[in-house]
Amino acid sequence: FNEIAVKLPRPAADVVHEAAEQGVLAGVRYSRLDASRAGLDDVLLLAATELTTDADIVRLAEVLR
Repeated sequence: FNEIAVKLPRPAADVVHEAAEQGVLAGVRYSRLDASRAGLDDVLLLAATELTTDADIVRLAEVLR
């Protein structure tokens, strides 16, 4: 699989929104995929493929800090 779930110190929706403002697609908030499960508001689902570059990963890491 190419996905990883990351628990964040704040709501994933905020992270996705702020990253988008910087031109970065940060992933999908997990609660969007399964709204019936409580307690997942701070989980972000990330994916990487063969098209993901090292620079893409570094940029994402910068945005997540």
